[in-house]
Amino acid sequence: MTEPRPLTATDRFEIFEQLTLHQRCIDNDASRESADKYVDLYWPEATFTVHDLRSQTFTGRDELKNLYDYAHSVFPLEKWFHEVGWFEITGAGDVATVSWRWRVNWKQDGEGVVSSGTYQDRFERRDGVWKVIERVSDIDPNWPAALFQPYVDRQSELFRAS
Repeated sequence: MTEPRPLTATDRFEIFEQLTLHQRCIDNDASRESADKYVDLYWPEATFTVHDLRSQTFTGRDELKNLYDYAHSVFPLEKWFHEVGWFEITGAGDVATVSWRWRVNWKQDGEGVVSSGTYQDRFERRDGVWKVIERVSDIDPNWPAALFQPYVDRQSELFRAS
């Protein structure tokens, strides 16, 4: 049996670009066009598990769009921006795993970094395209629940679908 070929520098760059696009898409507006760009970073059957104020898994395009809409209507994302921290890409053939850090910066009132955490991703390449098939987000212990809780408490009033 032949071993899968190691990931190339081009593979790694294409995967890294997906990480930066993810963070960029989160910072986009609440429009349907922006939600579609975000959801398109994932394969149709992909899962995204979030561990923050809630532990929840979102599966498939509709649920990933709902996750995007939730974040963009419940939280004041216009006050934040997201960054990619360190990352490590491993794998071979058409499968890669990525461990990486994220940070959220509050750009209003000199607040600075307000939260951070990690993503554990599994990517698959299909027809020459790399996309996420599985993502898990874990917050760091410094996560400022008190800063986010007022928005969560008002989620039924604030939520809007794109």
